[in-house]
Amino acid sequence: MRAENRTALQKLLNTGALSAQQAVLCEKYVELIEAWNQRTRLVSHNDESRIVSRHITDSLGFCRPEIIPYTGTILDLGSGAGFPGIVIKLMAPHLRVYLVESRRMKALFLDEVIEQLEWSGIEVLCRRVETLRSGDEVPPLDRIVARCVAPLPQLWSWSRPLLKKGGLLAAQKGGNISRELSDSGAGSVSAVPLREDVKIYLLQAK
Repeated sequence: MRAENRTALQKLLNTGALSAQQAVLCEKYVELIEAWNQRTRLVSHNDESRIVSRHITDSLGFCRPEIIPYTGTILDLGSGAGFPGIVIKLMAPHLRVYLVESRRMKALFLDEVIEQLEWSGIEVLCRRVETLRSGDEVPPLDRIVARCVAPLPQLWSWSRPLLKKGGLLAAQKGGNISRELSDSGAGSVSAVPLREDVKIYLLQAK
C-alpha cells in the first residue's frame, strides 16, 4: 500500500472512524485498487495516493443514519471502484448491497473485491442502470447512492422506478447545482455537507 494511503488509513483508525476489523478489510480493499489500477483505470493517477483520504473518506460520509438505514437494500449506481457501495457494505455488513457497473473490467474488479473479502449479501450487476427493472434483478430498494455519476434529473429518472415507497436517492455533487435541483422532479430535496462545497443530496419521491 502506498505510504499516503497507509497514513490516512491509520488516521481513520485512530479517530474511531473505523474499527480494527474494518481497517483490516479496508487495507485489503485499497491494496486491490492499487494493484488493479495498473491495468484498468479505477481512479486517476493523481488520486492513487489519496484513495483513502478522498475516496474512502467521502464514502464514509454516506454512512450516517439519515442516509443509510440500519437494515434494507442499497444500490450503488455507477459503482466504478466501489465508492461508496463497498465502503457502505464494510461499515454495515447486514445490508443487502447491489453494485451496478456497466464496464466489464470494473465489474470484474468488484467481483474480485467481494471474493477476497469473503462477503455475502452483495452482488455486482454488469448492466446499465436504465435497463434494470424493480422486481427483476433487484427488489424495490430502500436507498440508491451515487457519486458524481450524472446530473440529478438523470439520476432521479433512473432511480425513482427502482425505489420503494419512502426510498431515497443519495447523490454526491459539488459546486452550484441549483438548476439541477429545480429540474430534478423530486418531491423533497435536502442536503448533507460532505467537504468544502461538496454535499450529499437526498431526493425523495412526491
